[in-house]
Amino acid sequence: MPIPTARLTLVPLLSAILLGLPGAAAAADGGNDAALREAGWLQSVRLEPYRVRVTAKLDTGAKSSAIHATDIERFERGGVERVRFSLFTDHTEQGGDKLTYDLPIQGKVRIKRSPGKPPEERITVRLSFCIAGEVMDAEFSLDNRANLNYPVLLGREFLREHFIVNSAETFLLPYNCPSGKGKRKDDEADGAGARDGD
Repeated sequence: MPIPTARLTLVPLLSAILLGLPGAAAAADGGNDAALREAGWLQSVRLEPYRVRVTAKLDTGAKSSAIHATDIERFERGGVERVRFSLFTDHTEQGGDKLTYDLPIQGKVRIKRSPGKPPEERITVRLSFCIAGEVMDAEFSLDNRANLNYPVLLGREFLREHFIVNSAETFLLPYNCPSGKGKRKDDEADGAGARDGD
């Protein structure tokens, strides 16, 4: 007796999902992820508007994105709640040069902490950065990441729209910005190997 067509379609799909083959999630989702690019779990990005390169950890275990922030100061200007904060240009040297941002507050997020500790509430801002030849933006919570290896964390809310993360690779994508946007000599370099000792 012939095997129904529906069963023939499900068998390879289920096998791909169980084996964790690339594209399994896209197939199960009706192919919506077909345009997502592959990225390593570490990627170099350039923070706008300063175009300073930092290392971002792409973390599918985190829902939201976060950025290291010091000297956090909330204030109001023209009836709009804003925040001023600083970020070290070299995350390994907490005491060197800083970038200072003055941005509107986007909202708040509640971050789960270890058992026995109450959730932590953090304010969020929207920041632009260069990755894979494009200027993108994400909503970041302001966090003290001084004791963590990487100043920027990109979570699922951002990743699901742009990238599939390969946990076996790092720096798969270039970190250059579109041409004509303050081009610098090292823009031509691939992100490979950059800060991979962090």
